[in-house]
Amino acid sequence: MCGISGILHFGSCSDAELRIRRMTSSIEHRGPDDSGYYSSPDVVLGFRRLSIVDLATGHQPMRNEDGTVWVIFNGEIYNHRELRKELEAAGHRFMTDHSDTEVLVHGWEQWATNLFSRLNGMFACAIWDEKQGELVVARDRYGIKPLYLSNLPGEGVVFGSEVRCLHSSGLVQKAFDASATLEYFTLMNNWKGRTPFRDARLLQPGTFERFARGRHSRGTYWSASYNRVYSPSLPQASGEFAEIVQAALRRQLAADVPVMTYLSGGIDSSAITSAAHQIDHNVRAYSCIFDLENVGADSFVDERDFSRAVAKSLDIERIELTVPQDALATNLDSTVAALEYPRMGMAYVNYLIARRVAQDAKVVMSGTGGDEVTGGYVGRYAIVSRPASLMLRAARWLRSVRYRRPSPTDPFALYKANLNVPVSAQQIGDAFTPEFLRAAAGFDPVAAINDAINAAPSRDPWDVVMHVDFTTYLPGLLVLEDKLSMAHSLEARVPLLDNEVVDYLLNVDWKLLSDGVTGKILFREAVRPLVPEVIYRKPKMGFGPPDASWYRGILRPWIEDQLSESRIKRRGVLQHAFVRRILDEHFSEKANHVALIWSLLSFEAWCRQHGAYGGPV
Repeated sequence: MCGISGILHFGSCSDAELRIRRMTSSIEHRGPDDSGYYSSPDVVLGFRRLSIVDLATGHQPMRNEDGTVWVIFNGEIYNHRELRKELEAAGHRFMTDHSDTEVLVHGWEQWATNLFSRLNGMFACAIWDEKQGELVVARDRYGIKPLYLSNLPGEGVVFGSEVRCLHSSGLVQKAFDASATLEYFTLMNNWKGRTPFRDARLLQPGTFERFARGRHSRGTYWSASYNRVYSPSLPQASGEFAEIVQAALRRQLAADVPVMTYLSGGIDSSAITSAAHQIDHNVRAYSCIFDLENVGADSFVDERDFSRAVAKSLDIERIELTVPQDALATNLDSTVAALEYPRMGMAYVNYLIARRVAQDAKVVMSGTGGDEVTGGYVGRYAIVSRPASLMLRAARWLRSVRYRRPSPTDPFALYKANLNVPVSAQQIGDAFTPEFLRAAAGFDPVAAINDAINAAPSRDPWDVVMHVDFTTYLPGLLVLEDKLSMAHSLEARVPLLDNEVVDYLLNVDWKLLSDGVTGKILFREAVRPLVPEVIYRKPKMGFGPPDASWYRGILRPWIEDQLSESRIKRRGVLQHAFVRRILDEHFSEKANHVALIWSLLSFEAWCRQHGAYGGPV
């Protein structure tokens, strides 16, 4: 795991070597162990290393024998040993002992852009081909590793693992995109590589871009498809899938440094911890628990009893981090600085547990990605019409009665509403100032959601939901996972997004994934031998603190200050009356507005840090 940066300038930037050092220094936290640079008349490349694989000979940038191909790479290639044997058989000579980076060097020589579809791993890489005068950048299938780009006027591009690389170059001015800010407040995310920084975009997952003089092209080497042609019995499928998960964990435990696990108490992290501990008894587990004094109904989010039960059953060493009730106030700025711009979820807890693991290790296993392709979001499937069993039809009827909602003619109506949060399309006029909405003209959350639904390659309604989650929600989670771990020089691996795991799940019949009432059917059966029965039977819970109570308690004065009338009006983005109503409803327990208040607080911190919309107030 590392940080990369570069400038392709075709001779137009005389001080490129100075600029690349500034860019690379800005992401030293991603790789405190080593640095490296490459410079030619057309391009400069920079690298920061967190040494995990091939500690002695894995220095980057890495080249081929005659120095005509140079590579910088952030991530891990889990099938590098198999690819190395194939390349050696084809006549390629390797200079390193077992570096996965060198597979990219010779893989490019052998397969060109067909290399990327052969890689099982998480990666963002840049390849400079001197003979062709071409720079190629690529990103893994799912977007586990980020890569930001900014096209230069005329020709060329600036790129880096974080947005701060682009701004540190001095070639990309820090400016703000109001439409992306509106997107964040209405989707709690930015889709399709957008960021709230003008001229800074994320390379899309599963794609590559090629830059040469007079030429810039894009290509997609992988996108999800939903064949659903495999329909074995549940016992057969669970046996097959258990072997696939075990193989993925063996691949992803491979490192020249110790590997740890997160253990929240959910079935994903419990299964990962159990399987990893079976393979390597040196694995330790790390858990968060929360201060529950005077906490109300949301005390159920604390999963200490479950994570303790798992640790006891495994007899594994477990480190427990207690998160105090004022943790948001003391860690919001650091969290937003690590994320670089507001993201989904109450991410400060992820920041804190990553910091704790980083005191002991360089690598941690995470369960992120464990719901998107396993059929884990059962609540979403239950509100989307599909040929259904009697049990599922009954569950939908009960849900409609509970929420007093009429049966919609659009089968995705309720799902669309669930995506359009925390500010709905109907609230936009009340929530934002007219001046801001004029600046943000052009973004429509309803149109964005419809576009995402229509882009799904399958017409099966549940495949559509899975595809939208997989291409919008999951990339946001993965950016969050990467940045909050790498802020502490910690590599987070996501074994449930191993290519073989995903490929199997995209091919099986829905009856093995969810029936609309129970989710993750196949996954649960496959890992049942690994986890205590209480974990196997436990319903899905999201990981997060009891913020609803904390906001109403010890954090209330701080929130009132952060979202004061003077601050809101100075920003010129939100209507103060709207913000005041949201706070009053939450504090009086008339509603739970945790997600929106988190978004408001994150936005306020981001504005202060980057001088946006009035800057420091």
